[in-house]
Amino acid sequence: MTPLPKGLNPRAGKTRNYVNRRFHEEFQACFSRIDTKGKRLLEIGCARSIWLPYFAKEFGFDVYGVDYSEVGCRQALKMVRTEGGDGKVLCADFFSTSCFKPESFDVVVSFGLVEHFQDTTACIAALSGFLKPGGLMITNIPNMVGAVGFFQKMVNRPVYELHVPVDQKRLLQAHVSSGLQILACDYFLFINFGVCNLNGVSRNSLGWVLKKGLLTFLSQFSLAVWFLEEQFGSLRSSRFMAPYINCYARKPNPSVEKANRSAGEGKP
Repeated sequence: MTPLPKGLNPRAGKTRNYVNRRFHEEFQACFSRIDTKGKRLLEIGCARSIWLPYFAKEFGFDVYGVDYSEVGCRQALKMVRTEGGDGKVLCADFFSTSCFKPESFDVVVSFGLVEHFQDTTACIAALSGFLKPGGLMITNIPNMVGAVGFFQKMVNRPVYELHVPVDQKRLLQAHVSSGLQILACDYFLFINFGVCNLNGVSRNSLGWVLKKGLLTFLSQFSLAVWFLEEQFGSLRSSRFMAPYINCYARKPNPSVEKANRSAGEGKP
């Protein structure tokens, strides 16, 4: 079995941990006005997840996960328990009725999931079905329409073709079409070529050596940029260079909105 990934420590000060610290800053801002302790968070596509133990430890969520990989689910649950937490992980298709109950979670998150489905809106709609009215959805995808996608296609086309190139506008529209209210949706970070990988490429070839050398150079270049950002401030994300797209959206709560309208109508 593949070894478990290392747990996410947002306080580690090394430059190599820069991306994790930036994600942590994002989530701190996202949850700053919410009492997260004891709230239910579901990660969809949670195989080998470093995020479930992170959300449990840092914000006090009761964490749940679902994935189609039995091995990945076992490892995700072990990751949570290794960090001293508890959780529930199901091996299931999140499109099926054998998964968790509809509208039973306060937060639904996914990392690198949505871009694997041709119908982006249908995928988002399925994910939002698990949200309670008023619940929060956090969607993160790799930016395959920019430089990351270009180099992934160059070094490992089969992996690239597992992804649907989704840009910020398409991701935003998929959430809107699913009936969600957009809080924020934008490209995230300036650079991270560590997103590219050589999974499935035979190591017994000159091609692998050359491609590995290219990705090593790009990763070191990313590291140098992060160091400069730590010293002088973050660079602006862009469609071409950003490694990720993040979308934050809320599921409407008709009863609350109706009460707010009534209160507003009653004011002099």
